[in-house]
Amino acid sequence: MYADRSYILAAKSDLQYPGGMYITAETPTRSIRKTMMDGEELWLIGGESHKTGQGDSTITYYEALQYFATQHFSISEFLYRWSAQDLVTLDKMPYIGRVTEKQDNVFVATGYRKWGMTNGTAAAKLIRNLIVEKECRFEELFTPSRFQADPAIKKFMSYNLDVAKHLIKGKLEYTDANLDDLKKGEANIIRINGKRTGAFRDEENNLHLVDTTCTHLGCEVDWNKAEQSWDCPCHGSRFTHTGEVIEGPAVEPLKRIEP
Repeated sequence: MYADRSYILAAKSDLQYPGGMYITAETPTRSIRKTMMDGEELWLIGGESHKTGQGDSTITYYEALQYFATQHFSISEFLYRWSAQDLVTLDKMPYIGRVTEKQDNVFVATGYRKWGMTNGTAAAKLIRNLIVEKECRFEELFTPSRFQADPAIKKFMSYNLDVAKHLIKGKLEYTDANLDDLKKGEANIIRINGKRTGAFRDEENNLHLVDTTCTHLGCEVDWNKAEQSWDCPCHGSRFTHTGEVIEGPAVEPLKRIEP
């Protein structure tokens, strides 16, 4: 699987929401629904997608959603923004069921590909049936041990070549940035004693330095400006500006370096 990020805005509109939930057929994908907060109706505009740690500057995805919303829905104010991370499988179907054919008491449900409300419900029903040994006609379809040689092998090779590319790119990347140029609220990759180092200067002018080598499998993380986090382009692990784990598969924090 690989990790994929998407974005959403909550906004006020001069229009009354027409009801329902919507998703575009064309790309880039846009989804539209509403929520209520403190008695007010908020429009939720979602979309944009890229592999975690890759793609353009993350702030541009929010800007694209803002442009779309203002063009179509008479937006008066944007109140909130946030992002989410989902896992995508080789064949884009979730892995639901026994983790392996030989381990019948360990179950897994993952790879929802942004359809968590529906796939989570389906997973609960399927796993319940497996536990109580009730027949389930979808068991083989979703089993985590499934593998179809074509196109799974091609996609597997493609995903892992992408990982290798970013692993090598991060190790060989050159930067001439220095700490003195770093402004408040900014981050950059700095070479300190020849070591690739992630540097972030907070609003109190404190400097935070971390080893940019992901503690999962050794890829080099990059800065996510919109979320102010260090993201791994290989397997989707994310860390705070001080190195603590936000999202796995990494379980250990980035090594902190004293300024």
